[in-house]
Amino acid sequence: MSLRTKLLILSIILALIPLGISGRSLIRITRDELKDSANSNLIGVASQITQGIEEDFYYTWLGPLQLIRNALENENMGGREVISLLTESMKNITDIVALQISVEDRRPSLLIRDEFSDRLKKASLDPTVTLRLPPGRITALRQEDEIFVGDLTYLPEADAWLTTVILLLDDTRFGGPATLSARINLGRLKERVENHPFSKTGMITLVDPDGRKLFDRNRPDLSGQTLVGIVKKLLASERGNKRIAVESYPGPSGEKMLGAYAFPSLRPATDRPLLGVIVEQNESDAYRAVRDMEQRLLIWVIIGFSFAVVGAVVVSVSLTRPLRRLTGAARVISEGDLSIKIEGKKRKDEIGKLSQAFNKMVGDLREHIDKLTETTKAKERAESELQLAKNIQQSFLPKRFPDLPEIDVWGKCEPAREVGGDYFDFFQIDDDHYGMVIGDVSGKGAAAALFMAVSRTLFRTLSSQEHLPDHVLTEFNDRLVALDQGANMFITVFYGVFNTKTGKLLYSTAGHNMPYIKTRDTGGKFQALPKMKTMIAGMMEGMEMGLDEIYLSEGDAIVLYTDGMTEAINKENEEFGEDRWEELLNTYSDLSAREMCEKLIEDIEQFQTDMPQFDDMTMFIFKVKGGA
Repeated sequence: MSLRTKLLILSIILALIPLGISGRSLIRITRDELKDSANSNLIGVASQITQGIEEDFYYTWLGPLQLIRNALENENMGGREVISLLTESMKNITDIVALQISVEDRRPSLLIRDEFSDRLKKASLDPTVTLRLPPGRITALRQEDEIFVGDLTYLPEADAWLTTVILLLDDTRFGGPATLSARINLGRLKERVENHPFSKTGMITLVDPDGRKLFDRNRPDLSGQTLVGIVKKLLASERGNKRIAVESYPGPSGEKMLGAYAFPSLRPATDRPLLGVIVEQNESDAYRAVRDMEQRLLIWVIIGFSFAVVGAVVVSVSLTRPLRRLTGAARVISEGDLSIKIEGKKRKDEIGKLSQAFNKMVGDLREHIDKLTETTKAKERAESELQLAKNIQQSFLPKRFPDLPEIDVWGKCEPAREVGGDYFDFFQIDDDHYGMVIGDVSGKGAAAALFMAVSRTLFRTLSSQEHLPDHVLTEFNDRLVALDQGANMFITVFYGVFNTKTGKLLYSTAGHNMPYIKTRDTGGKFQALPKMKTMIAGMMEGMEMGLDEIYLSEGDAIVLYTDGMTEAINKENEEFGEDRWEELLNTYSDLSAREMCEKLIEDIEQFQTDMPQFDDMTMFIFKVKGGA
């Protein structure tokens, strides 16, 4: 057998076997990827619908209603101001069709949107009778919850779907048990679901805990369907389930179906969901792209096999003699010598083209190495600048703490990335007063760090002009709102001022976690300060922050922290939690402030071993040594 024949056979074998294996592997990988894409599409639609419902509830309905409740509980509000407030609120919150204030043993006050009132009248319905909630009905719905949402109602005459939100009002303000009720039109949600692009190729269904379909005049019971049965069982569970999952199951007609389900969180007082979102699609439609791709890949593999055979013949015939020379040149290139020039490029056959390709490859490789060198330098510059930003940010934080006879203080900040959005500060106001502050900016990274720097500078300026914590935080909030300009960045802050002579600690908070204190009143054990009515700084101007005070004596302590400490996650996806945090505080309570700080940080880092840091971790410990 001649060398050319041997080369021909060997070339065919070497070409066909790798191409066959790679083609089969490519088909399998592509099939899996496309199936994952189809599943991800279902999950994405379910998540999008769920997120939209939650955003409507928390931002479009509940948020404004809570602001209305806060205003109603203001003792300076008279009857005329209340009516004006409700009227303006109705104009701004389009989904709310009726607002009702109910006080025990009094006739409820009901305000109805004019457009919806006309709609009910055209359907021969009395708006007042239809939308008013009797006291007994409110009591049955609300039970013990401070905030209730539910009572899904369908008005067939007006083709309107309504739900009810009930908020508990301050008894002392109204002279008895009182509630603020809102009837909300779900028409906009119904249109969003029906007009969703996915509805053209699949089905989007909302079901209640009884397995009945929402936005359907007949409210059919779908519990017999496989996926609805699963969702109904999860809705009936003790605490519900917020996960998003994909299931494969037989449809009502026996066809294979693919569906995803999710649960919007609409009950602030409990994790039990109110309804389920189901996204379904025929499996053949969902995986149609998979079958099409498999067929195309199979065709291309066959074509590839054919070209491989032809190419093997060409290679065996035309490369017998120059093959050694080309192999030697390739070896030189592989050793890093990019100055070599391949001979034979002037030939008009395949050898010439291959030589040109080799030469082009060498040139491209040389150019790529040059670009890679520049990219590496640019990356090093960026890393250097980021390190500089980290150093600048760290310079904002206290590095040395005063050694005072009355108090022992220490703090530390561990950002999740090179730079973060947490900060703390401790400073002397005058001979007898010291200020302590901790803040947590929404988000992470460079944007949060910049916002933190602005917030710190603004806070330092305001705290130097005013000493009452509530006044400082109120002005701080208004200034941040004025500076925001659409950046949608917010910050939580806790600020306290301690008098070393009297031991009094005045404090205020803007949406921040309440610190833990240890005093004689707490039995020498750490426990969280009572929560205060507050609002995150930077969201809305005109919010007055609260003020409270406690007295600290020798041996007492207060620990300020951000939620990155308690929300650390370990490999089992378990959260560190406030119970474990409180237990460690009591374990290390006899140590110095610095030793406590270092021990707590060390324990949390050990808890999340082999897991990336989830959030910035910041804490500040203040202990009274004596003389206060």
